[in-house]
Amino acid sequence: MILLVEDEAMLQELLKAVLEEEGYQVETASDGEAAVEIFRQKKNEISLVLSDMGLPKLGGWEMFEKLRSIQPSVKVILASGYVDAEMREEAIKKGAKDFVQKPYIPAAILQRLREVLDSE
Repeated sequence: MILLVEDEAMLQELLKAVLEEEGYQVETASDGEAAVEIFRQKKNEISLVLSDMGLPKLGGWEMFEKLRSIQPSVKVILASGYVDAEMREEAIKKGAKDFVQKPYIPAAILQRLREVLDSE
């Protein structure tokens, strides 16, 4: 199961459809607080979290840190329209499995998800 956290409804629907077409179960959240609550309830079912950084209520970075406090081994891929090298490096150092550039390219996202899920 993938927890997809994206506040842009059209992007969320598109990514959810792409992931489900590939056989993934997908839970969605439109803000960081909802994502943390879903993760709390379903942490044993969620294999990976794919999250935008720019989220309402609780930003992507803060959400990431809360998820790690709930389950330190959580696999998270963060996404942003703007990714500088320092931000990417910091995210990876703190335990994110990847930091991808938006706009999403479905084939690239699917490949990265598979690589992260198959690692460890």
